[in-house]
This record gives sequence, structure tokens and C-alpha cells, in this order.
Amino acid sequence: MAQSVAFSTTTTQVFSPSRTEKRPSEALLDAVATRIESHPGMFALKGFGEQMRRQTLDPAALRLFFASTAEFFREVPGGILALALRLTDDWMPHARFGAVEKGAQILYSAVDEFGLHQLRRGVQASHHAFFLETAAAFGVAQSELDDPAAITAVAREMAALTALFYRRRPIGESLGFHLASELTSDVEFTLCLEGFQAHATDYALAGPDDPKLGFYFIHTQVEPMHGSSSRTAVRDYLERRPDCAGEVAAGAEAFMDCYGRFFATLTERISMPALRRVA
Repeated sequence: MAQSVAFSTTTTQVFSPSRTEKRPSEALLDAVATRIESHPGMFALKGFGEQMRRQTLDPAALRLFFASTAEFFREVPGGILALALRLTDDWMPHARFGAVEKGAQILYSAVDEFGLHQLRRGVQASHHAFFLETAAAFGVAQSELDDPAAITAVAREMAALTALFYRRRPIGESLGFHLASELTSDVEFTLCLEGFQAHATDYALAGPDDPKLGFYFIHTQVEPMHGSSSRTAVRDYLERRPDCAGEVAAGAEAFMDCYGRFFATLTERISMPALRRVA
């Protein structure tokens, strides 16, 4: 007797996820980035940009702007180097042959700062030197950049915080501070560029791409890449140390709090008649 064989008509269903689940480290990173973007400090920066578009900076306001910005930037290049080294050392026991790559994600932000962006041509002018040239083109001499009367107190505070967080705070806090610095930079330099371009005649610009604006142009080009590399550095660190998410958030918050006061102060001061400006 032949044996009958029954074939099942049941079909196997394959379910595809509606979206790709983010790794926990990416979710933690996104939470910090969202806080940076929505922080009152970001709105203070945008308010400053609006003021620059509305009002031409007179000589006193230009001195205030460039001198305070120079003080703010003072510790950035060396701070990035310090953090890149600290992060490399931190990774070394866990990734013997990958630690340098982890540090490079931070170091990448310093390439332009140190004039190493065109290695075939050798060392080029640093961004500090480029900034000095730009200030001079707007009529602000180096002696005026160093004038204590033209530097706001919060600019000095920002420089001190930069030195502290890049060099001495826990790695997680340092990475959060750096992340906030890089994610705000693209917005900051774009707003400054647009503010100067809005008053081309008053600033004696030959046009929207006048070489006097080169310092701001170059930053609008490189800062998105620096922001991306800083995100990678934070994501990788949180992959290994998810317990440090609070530190990363605290570092970003420390930057944004002072950053917001820096630009709120500049907005208030450049809005004042020249005779009322007091450093």
C-alpha cells in the first residue's frame, strides 16, 4: 500500500524591520546632539547672527568682536591636541592597534588650525595667523586684539573653560565639550560670514567672496567634517563606556552655557551706542 504524504501548505513569513535599530551608543550621542541644538546657547548665537545682519559693526564694535573672539579661540588648537593625546592613551589598553585611529577623530579638527591642510605644500599659515590677518583687514590691529578693554569677561571665562575641559576634566566631559564646540562652529561661522556679507559696502568688501572673508569661508567648508569626526569619537567612546553618557552630556552643557553667555553679551554690547560701550 502506497504511503500518502501530506505536504504542508503553511508558508514561512519573513518580517523585515520597519527601521534599522540604532546602537545604544548612537542613541546616547543623538540625545546629546539634540540637547546642543536646542540649548538656549544656540539661540543666543542665532540672535547674535541676526544682530550682525541688521547692524554694521562700527570700529569699537569690531574691536570688541575680534578681540573677544580671539580670546575665546586662544586655547582651542592646543586643547584639541591635548584631548587627542589623552583619548589615544585612554584607548590604548583596549585597542592596541586602533587607539591612534580613535585619537585621530579628534586630531582631525586641528589639521586646519595648525596649517597642515596642504601637506604637499608644507606647513601653511595657522588659523590663529589667518585670524590676525582677517582682523587687520577689518582695521583691528594685534595690539587692539590684546587690549584688555576690548575683551569681555565671558570671553576670558570661555578660554579658561576650554583649557580646563580639553586638558584636565574626565575624558567623557572633554569629549562632550569638544562635540558642542564642533557642532556649533558650522552655524557660528556661517552666521558671521552672512553678517559681514550683508553690509558689503560698509565693510569695503569687493563682493560676497571678498578675500577679507576667507577666514570665515574656510570654516564653513571644514566645520561640517569636523562635526562628523567629533560625533564618531563620542559614539566610539560611548560604545565602550556607556556609563559615561552623563559625563558627555555634562561637558556639552558646560560649553553651551558659557557659549550662550558669550554671544548674548556680544549681542548686547554691539547693540549699544559706541560711547556707552564699557569693557
